[in-house]
Amino acid sequence: MATISRLTAALALLTLLAGCAQYDNQRGVDVSWQPAVLDTLEAGKTTRGDVLEILGPPSQIIALGDETVLYYLFERTEGNGLILVAYNRFVTRTHYDRAVFFFDDAERLTDYATYLKQ
Repeated sequence: MATISRLTAALALLTLLAGCAQYDNQRGVDVSWQPAVLDTLEAGKTTRGDVLEILGPPSQIIALGDETVLYYLFERTEGNGLILVAYNRFVTRTHYDRAVFFFDDAERLTDYATYLKQ
């Protein structure tokens, strides 16, 4: 009888130590480079100041010779897991939204590219 009580207590303890976990993390610049906003940008006319005013500060500014690049990044990671005494499993999914804007030495937009995961 004492063995059954100890076994029951051990199983109860293991059950209490087990659990589930959820994870959600967001980093970077708010995604404001939607198609409607991007349609207002025009190569050769839009300035770096215009892009900064519309989208705000970038994640990174890169100097490439005579060009300047504004790089915007938004990262979201979601996951869930199972935590047991002898076994742990955690699965995460990460997606990245990006926008890159290229400017010449006169600070005029020359090209841009974006990626949004819907």
